[in-house]
Amino acid sequence: MKKVYMERRRMVLSSVAVAIIFIYLARLFALQIASDDYRKSADSNAFLKKIEFPSRGIITDRHGKLLVYNQPAYDIMVVMNEEKGRIDTLELCQTLGITKEFFIKRMNDIKDPRKNPGYSRFIQQLFINQLSDKEFSAFQEKLYRFPGFYIRRRSIRQYKQNIAAHILGDVAEASEHDIQQDDYYQPGDYIGKMGVEREYEKPLRGQKGVQILLRDAHGRIKGRYKNGKYDQPPLPGRDIQLGIDANLQALGERLMEGKLGAIVAIEPKTGQILAMVSSPTFDPRTMVGKLRGKHQKEMSLDPAKPLLNRAIMGQYPPGSTFKTSQAVTFYTEGILNDSTLYPCARGFSFKGLHVGCHPHGAPISLVPQSAHHATPTSAGDSTTCYPTDANTKPSTKPWTLGAIIWFRWDSDTNSESTSRAKNVV
Repeated sequence: MKKVYMERRRMVLSSVAVAIIFIYLARLFALQIASDDYRKSADSNAFLKKIEFPSRGIITDRHGKLLVYNQPAYDIMVVMNEEKGRIDTLELCQTLGITKEFFIKRMNDIKDPRKNPGYSRFIQQLFINQLSDKEFSAFQEKLYRFPGFYIRRRSIRQYKQNIAAHILGDVAEASEHDIQQDDYYQPGDYIGKMGVEREYEKPLRGQKGVQILLRDAHGRIKGRYKNGKYDQPPLPGRDIQLGIDANLQALGERLMEGKLGAIVAIEPKTGQILAMVSSPTFDPRTMVGKLRGKHQKEMSLDPAKPLLNRAIMGQYPPGSTFKTSQAVTFYTEGILNDSTLYPCARGFSFKGLHVGCHPHGAPISLVPQSAHHATPTSAGDSTTCYPTDANTKPSTKPWTLGAIIWFRWDSDTNSESTSRAKNVV
């Protein structure tokens, strides 16, 4: 009986020992193979992967005139695993000109996976972006006092002229949605938000590079790993030449000052857009820097809606300007000729509203009718029209029509000639 008891006890103890060993091995496997936390910790102590940002492609007009270029900027990055409890928070805040409350909030936001997806305490995280030269110099002198903080040099967009804001668009920090859609982006990266910058984001942005740096036990940089054998240089973005003419674009925006509307100038031979004006517009340079959010909010609340690109987003009835294209089509197809006459009832009524037309004789063919409505008196003047029917007395109140202006733009000489349409067919 005693022998059976001892045998059972031995089996129980053996089973417990085997279970403990199995649990230990399973945990060991999870820590060293399944999980990369320890590897990341070891790598972060020995290596520093420094991201190098490429130069974003520049944008020029059809003649090679510079429209958008890059200028240097500086971001402050932080590695949480190196920073914790090792810096003088008050001195850091004084150096950067920020409050302690901002420091605490910013650090909490960085650690919050909802606001900063993909967060890792071993990887550099954006703390403050786009330092001014003065702020950068002050921080650079004291950088050694703040372990875990680094300076990242990059470039931001700048605009040569105050034109074509809706066409060029702007660049801003990538949102959470942008990061989820494309793993190229990390928190703090920039992405095109509107216009050409958005449409041609991938060719413009280029490809990031990386430097692998060695560090000692105190975190000091000792040089490149294997003399940079595994470094990847950044690939600059492609330059883009637009079809627009900067001088013609500037002229169109000047003509539309104080007005609501749009101008689109197209080269008939190629279909290229020479100018695309939306009014009111805004200075693209206001969408750069730390005040971008403030300026964008002000414009979004503006009742004139300067952020709205009326050239492609506005909906307008074609009005009498469409009669010309219709007339050419009907004449080409043989539907109309010079003898085709149409009566006129001086307008039409719809749901109690009477919409009248300009006084003219009736019936009338298309060519005289078009010429009647498009005959100006002189350049810069409005057109005064009176009834041409012999049986009708002239109106005591003239009708004022907007004159038709044709611009002939020589893309080779960048010169302009203006004429008035005498006959429109």
